[in-house]
Amino acid sequence: MRETARRLIFALYHIDETYYLNEKNKKLSDAELCVMYALDDGKPHSQREISQEWLVPKTSVNTIVKRWEKDGFLTMTPIAGKRREMNIMLTDAGRAYAKDFMGFLYRAEDKALKKTIDRYSDTFIEAIEFFGASLQEAFDEEMEDGKRGSDQR
Repeated sequence: MRETARRLIFALYHIDETYYLNEKNKKLSDAELCVMYALDDGKPHSQREISQEWLVPKTSVNTIVKRWEKDGFLTMTPIAGKRREMNIMLTDAGRAYAKDFMGFLYRAEDKALKKTIDRYSDTFIEAIEFFGASLQEAFDEEMEDGKRGSDQR
């Protein structure tokens, strides 16, 4: 089990490294890539939502949003019933920028995904999603067990 877990974690880190190296070549930070990925689905998102879903610090998301709003890449509109939260969406200029930058990324992802699905089917994604949820559950259990253990000392 230990060796299988190491292989999986190494593979995931290798995927992260591939994105990181290509971000560096394309002059977009990791946080910017996450925000662009979030917004490029054509749906409105709040800064809080992007921060939580993409694990980007709120301050980083806020800095990117302010800069991109100033650059004309996105618009912000109030969310009904929320005092300070705003929906963020790409403008036409933002979509053009995303298409230019993300096109390279999407084409590479599509090529890799096609090869992978042709060989393994798309159930590998379900397996990774299941592993992620199971890992979170196991971490939570371990934390709870650790708390109980320290309470008994």
